[in-house]
Amino acid sequence: MPNNFFEKHEFSMGMFAAGIAVIMFIMFSAGVVCFLAILSLQTLFGEFTSKEFGILLVSSELIMTLSIVVPNVLIFRGKPRAAKVNKINIYFQFVCYLLFLFTFENKNDWFLLSFVIFPLLANWLMASAKYQAFLAYHEALRKDPIGFRRSLAKKMFE
Repeated sequence: MPNNFFEKHEFSMGMFAAGIAVIMFIMFSAGVVCFLAILSLQTLFGEFTSKEFGILLVSSELIMTLSIVVPNVLIFRGKPRAAKVNKINIYFQFVCYLLFLFTFENKNDWFLLSFVIFPLLANWLMASAKYQAFLAYHEALRKDPIGFRRSLAKKMFE
């Protein structure tokens, strides 16, 4: 398996940058989505008190954070199928942004909708070869850690 990784993928720092960037873009977008969800609820149901606003925001942020952190921990543990949960999370964020388009009337809120670029970038990076190499790297590392590290050392010192 370790030799297959080096035959199929290019080992570079770019693959790690792509993997971390995907996580960051999903996290940034999730934070904005939660904030916009609370604002749209205010538009539909009336003003919340600061305590209600805070409770709703913290609880929605906690749920979104867990839905991002758990799959990415699984990816780092060598389970590349967990990337499908990231895809589902990105599509959920797209749907939320689409729904926010219909609920916002204030021009200041339209600025917040420009943050749709984050899930777009995450989706684009997830389709790249560097992100696929990032997934394959962690999978190969977990399947045969000693053999993979030997192959990596041999590859680096050649």
